Amino acid sequence: MRSKKSFFSQAALHLVCIVLLVIIIFPLLWMISSSLKAPKELFSSGINLIPQQITWENYATVLREYDFFHWLCNSVATTVGIFVLQVLIALMGAFALGYYKTRWNSVMFYFVIITMVIPFQVTMIPNYILVSKMGLINQWGAVILPYTASATTFFFLFQQVRGIPKAYYEVSRIEGASSRWAFFHVMMGLCKASIAAVSILTIIDAWNLYFWPLLVLSSPSSRTLTIALKQFADYEVGDNWGPFMATATMASLPVIIAYALFQRHIIDAFVASGIKG
Repeated sequence: MRSKKSFFSQAALHLVCIVLLVIIIFPLLWMISSSLKAPKELFSSGINLIPQQITWENYATVLREYDFFHWLCNSVATTVGIFVLQVLIALMGAFALGYYKTRWNSVMFYFVIITMVIPFQVTMIPNYILVSKMGLINQWGAVILPYTASATTFFFLFQQVRGIPKAYYEVSRIEGASSRWAFFHVMMGLCKASIAAVSILTIIDAWNLYFWPLLVLSSPSSRTLTIALKQFADYEVGDNWGPFMATATMASLPVIIAYALFQRHIIDAFVASGIKG
């Protein structure tokens, strides 16, 4: 009797997971399908996930008539800048609070954590004024600078760093190693999985930024892929859905591939951070 109940509960759980998977993945499949459809089929009343006739014209139109590679370059530059600086600063903060004990450690830790509950709308105007006075409007630095420090990234890495025995650091210091050497070769070496996991999450978040780049990148030459998508919307002649879907598909590929390659590190690191006290 118990085995039957277990079987039905497992079957129900798998059914729910399948339904959720279909709901989540259907928009992605519809985007890819729409990018391969001709305009006549794209605006037909039927719902066909598989195109009746596959065409690559939408992709050719984007690459031929739009500045796609310039948008891609801007997105890559801002994403790499945010990723490198945010992870490096969070690592240095976690290393400092984890290995250098002072009476201000707890104060600094909670001060950083409190910033996690401050909404973006509160800091948006001060950040805009700051980057404007620095002359960074329509430059990569306007997007990168406000995201160089993240309390969420710091907290995630701090959970990993504080779980590393301090004996490793103390032994390296006894052997004559500097703090810089211990940081790059001891601490970073022992946190490779966590760094890989938080790096992918940071890259995905930075790649998908929309509202802030929309505020600070107003010139056509500085647009990233996410804000360039809005130019396919034309209120006079209608939305250009075919090229729009093609651009969205190409913009999604880098983060999809990155997540597929490193998803194991993400899961392992989150599980590890949850069991450490």
